[in-house]
Amino acid sequence: MHHALPDRRTGRCAVSVRLLRQRSLGRPQLWQPPLPELPKNKTSDWLAKQTDRLLPVHHFLVTFTVPEELRSLLRSNQREGYAAIFACGSETIRDVGSATRSLKGCELGFFGVLHTWGRDPTVYHPHVHFVVPGGGVNKKLDRWQQTAENFLFDHGTACRVYKAKFADHLRELGLYDQVDASVWKKKWIVDIRAVGDGRSVLKYLAPYVHRVAISDNRIVSVDEKT
Repeated sequence: MHHALPDRRTGRCAVSVRLLRQRSLGRPQLWQPPLPELPKNKTSDWLAKQTDRLLPVHHFLVTFTVPEELRSLLRSNQREGYAAIFACGSETIRDVGSATRSLKGCELGFFGVLHTWGRDPTVYHPHVHFVVPGGGVNKKLDRWQQTAENFLFDHGTACRVYKAKFADHLRELGLYDQVDASVWKKKWIVDIRAVGDGRSVLKYLAPYVHRVAISDNRIVSVDEKT
């Protein structure tokens, strides 16, 4: 089930997802994100709700993006482009995870948030963060299966699968021919990090779910030209 929360003032769209079946990538490192001060109301409500949904296991933060050469195309086709990152990322987690020994036969639950900027809020950089538990339920065997704390599944495989899925998705949308062929020769980036019990990464993500890229306290001056 996918829930998109568009911000019409900024063109930003925060996406929240719950899916039963997935996992993610390799070479994780324990991540300790900066923890910005949290606004009240919607942000704190979101944080409390998602924290309550966390399973009592280790978690991973899996991030999918696109090469810089594709950003212009996505900016011109935001609805389709954002949905493509989300769908292809979700399918990659599901497919690569189902091929991983520790998670064979399992279904995972996860949620994701779409960001359209990075550390520099003036640079358009669409990407989706997925918070994924390190394990899943094997319904056939009626048991919980857990991954190692520092490995969800193979990173290289995830990168290749994600790129192939994105290419197929653009073909379906009729946008593939607008992409320079060199993009498909590049190595695509899928980042995975171990995030402990998941609470710290939720605190990192929460402020961005209901906040614009450039908040009031970042504005130095305003005139008729800027």
